[in-house]
Amino acid sequence: MSDVVVVGGGPGGVLLTYLLARGGASVTLLESRHDFARRFRGDTLAPGVLEYLDTLGLAGPLLDEVPHTRSDAFRWHTAERTWTLVDYRGASSRFPFYALIPQAEFLPWLAARARAHGAEVRMGARFSGLRHDGAGRVSGVEYTVEAAKHELDAALVVGADGRNSKVRAASGLAATELGASLDILWHALPRRAEDPSYSGLDLFGTPTGSVALLDQGGDWQLGWTIRAGSLAQVRERGVGALRDAAVGALPWLAGRLDDLHDVADLTLLPVRITTVERWTRPGLVLLGDAAHVVSPVGGNGINLALADAADLANRLVGPLRRTPPDPGQLDDAAAGLEAARRPGVEREQQAQVRTERLAAERIASGDAGPPTALRTLARIPGFPRYAGRRNRVEVPAPVPVIAAGAP
Repeated sequence: MSDVVVVGGGPGGVLLTYLLARGGASVTLLESRHDFARRFRGDTLAPGVLEYLDTLGLAGPLLDEVPHTRSDAFRWHTAERTWTLVDYRGASSRFPFYALIPQAEFLPWLAARARAHGAEVRMGARFSGLRHDGAGRVSGVEYTVEAAKHELDAALVVGADGRNSKVRAASGLAATELGASLDILWHALPRRAEDPSYSGLDLFGTPTGSVALLDQGGDWQLGWTIRAGSLAQVRERGVGALRDAAVGALPWLAGRLDDLHDVADLTLLPVRITTVERWTRPGLVLLGDAAHVVSPVGGNGINLALADAADLANRLVGPLRRTPPDPGQLDDAAAGLEAARRPGVEREQQAQVRTERLAAERIASGDAGPPTALRTLARIPGFPRYAGRRNRVEVPAPVPVIAAGAP
């Protein structure tokens, strides 16, 4: 038996596992994959998150040991001009940038530290169901490893298994779509020494849609935004139209996308903005995308999940130090997470719905620039830096028992 079973080895799940183990709790992480090789997932650690990791003694080693790039601004480019929409240089005195760290590098790095604190990390462990006690409270999980069935009892189960959460489905909690307007088609290509430099978080407007460019150090991530649900029409037009849009915006890519022969060669990310009726059941709590899917617009899905994990760890570590843990206190901690975090998450989602709707209207009209409101604000001296401070993801400081643990 573990005090806590965390289902899902994404950023929120791995950080929560690390924090609880550092705080002295017995915790088991179940990850369905055999590795952490995730591509085209949220890779952008915000200044506030880096500050939080610094309080744990992690930010310095992370940035020293794990390859990454740094972005100090989000810029929107057209053939006529470039708008700096958000400037992160005023968002933190210590970390005035977003760190672009691939999850394939960040997650194993953090999981190794969780193991060092005594956490058990079981890879290839596929969740298959919830266990309940006689009163109906969630009391553990069922999972399989190489088709062998296993059961694990726990005082609390945490569903951190993403937008298509099996834990959420098994709990009967309903998710509602809030109306995303865009989807993204992703492609990666090697970065060359002679390639131009950008802010690291760049969007290039074209008459047929926007092309996102993320600097991953050794690779570029290229993403074409399309209207939600329009993949069939994009396939009819063919991959050549997407290649032309990218090369038209970024001429130095000429000849670099010739390996794309079909739209099927790209990775579709159906953008979703989803709310869940509740984040909790007795003995169960959801966090990150399992509780609230946010759009990639703004790059904060990973940061909201990490903030969820930090908040929940603070609330759980005290009750978990009791032997045995009191179920009522654990449920109160889970409810406290939702009460504290849900309002801010919903504000972020509502802003994203508005932003995506405006972007979809812009694509439909053939306008290559940002929405009119953003153009106006970007022209105001100092506004981009204000936006960088205003959009900070705040992470609650670790409680003393977690802060005192060795990194």
